[in-house]
Amino acid sequence: MPLLPRWTVKRGILGGLEIPDFPERLMPKRALLVLPLLLGNVLWAQVATPAAPPAIQQPLIILIGPPLSGKTTLVESITRTYNVPNISVEDLIKDNGPELEHLRGQGISMAEMRYDPAMSRYLRDRLKTADLSHGLALDGYPATLVQAEDLSKMVPDLKLKAIAFQLKVPDDVIRQRARKTGRQSDNSQILEQRIKDYHREMDAISLYFPDANIVAVDANKSEAEVWKAVQAALDGAGLKPMTK
Repeated sequence: MPLLPRWTVKRGILGGLEIPDFPERLMPKRALLVLPLLLGNVLWAQVATPAAPPAIQQPLIILIGPPLSGKTTLVESITRTYNVPNISVEDLIKDNGPELEHLRGQGISMAEMRYDPAMSRYLRDRLKTADLSHGLALDGYPATLVQAEDLSKMVPDLKLKAIAFQLKVPDDVIRQRARKTGRQSDNSQILEQRIKDYHREMDAISLYFPDANIVAVDANKSEAEVWKAVQAALDGAGLKPMTK
């Protein structure tokens, strides 16, 4: 009997890495360093099979970028153009406000609750009734190591193909944009910490995943140019704009 062909499994870099436990509530900022590694599992985990070519997978679109890089605007454009539904962390917070009010500690704003592990539970609940026939775009999730690990466990059941966009904006431009918003979350002290945390995350991606399926986008251009770059990548991945 002829030997069957060998099939291989391509593993993410965390295949044998032990991840330290973090507190259940609001993990330390240094844990953001490991977040891209877990996203790598989502982006890289592919199992080849000797079966017939699989059906085209719908996208799981993840946007990675510093504060004020335009992630929410892009997600809305993706939904409008490609009919890909989206789930935002702001909606998850709003829909579960009473429980989050009970969970959040003294001095912690509702906006900061986006880092809470409960977000994963809320997302799972939304996915139970979500129509994924056209894929899914995530706005603001995952934001922590714990959430990224949770997402990596959800993806196989979702049967979606992950596409990540890395939005690049110079720090000085982020500061200029923040001065125009007037929001408390964009004040100088908070913003500087958010920028610092973001760079720690992005450095890890460039170091460990130089060949990962992450599309770099210059988000310092006009909104129309940024959207054109994102749309070109989505078209290249096989997405078709919604017919009017």
